[in-house]
Amino acid sequence: MSDRRRRRTLATVLGAVPVTVLGLVTLPAGQAGAAAAACTWRKTVWDLPAGADVGTLDGYDGGRWAVGITGNRARMGDGIMNARGTLWDHGKVALRVSDEIPHLNDVNAAGLVVGDTVVGNGFVGITVDHDGTTHQLPGDPAWDHYSADLVSDSGDIVGTATVDLKSRVVVWPAGARGTYRVLPTPDVKYLHLQDVDRQGRVIAQGDSSVGGLVWDTDGRWRELASNGTPWAVRDGRVVGGLNDTGAAAEWTARGTLVRTTGSGALDATAIGGNGTVGGHRFVNSQRRPVLWRDGVVSDPLSTVPAGFALDWLSDDERTLVGVESRRPVEYDCG
Repeated sequence: MSDRRRRRTLATVLGAVPVTVLGLVTLPAGQAGAAAAACTWRKTVWDLPAGADVGTLDGYDGGRWAVGITGNRARMGDGIMNARGTLWDHGKVALRVSDEIPHLNDVNAAGLVVGDTVVGNGFVGITVDHDGTTHQLPGDPAWDHYSADLVSDSGDIVGTATVDLKSRVVVWPAGARGTYRVLPTPDVKYLHLQDVDRQGRVIAQGDSSVGGLVWDTDGRWRELASNGTPWAVRDGRVVGGLNDTGAAAEWTARGTLVRTTGSGALDATAIGGNGTVGGHRFVNSQRRPVLWRDGVVSDPLSTVPAGFALDWLSDDERTLVGVESRRPVEYDCG
């Protein structure tokens, strides 16, 4: 689950392979056609609440639930007026909050929604019931403010607390919701949490002094090799992009670079339950969504419009979820 807010930019290759650096491999025309023929991608535009005409997505559970923002198109620019946190159930609106807060940041497969709201003079981390009722997560009075940003399918909630303008990563464990622990956090000015996997690995983007970071199950933060930006993590596989060269990339949970993908690959933004990676690449100077498998283009998504921003793959890899024309949409494998 993740808070990619999307803030997505770069996508990568895939496959648990020996540590090596590879270029993008493209299937021969006949094989590529066979791979593409496996799915006829059918578009479904998700519902918007009455009165709203645009929406974004911030978190998706891999099958049923999603959270984001809905509102009205700004007169200028890409902003959203009357922005309200929104929960979807299979593309149908299940909740839209009545005010600008609470913010809905992420949701897991059990439908547990996390976010933040204002209490007193600062933001606090919360869980949110499907009727909009909020429950404050415990925090340290010394914190200036804190937020629940991510929730794993195991139920662990991960967020950030700010103390004297410094970020600290906080975990509220599933088995002891009334408690929390603060992870030893790199001394950085900026830290944005991107994703968490079922085992509790966390990926984040730090400031220019450290770049991308991964918290592994051995209790240590590690920098991603080769100045990378991470976008998704699943079962210890981290995908994202390289900041210096503009290529998609994959790392291990220890931050070791597994491979890079050039030849037009832009970013790796999602990992499906069977290991397929989704992202974007340039095709004839046009940015388009794409699926990779083991370093090979498994589906060029040639029937999916270039305007579709692919942010997630479902667990069964039969649904692509993202935003198109400022509306949450999905493409399902026919």
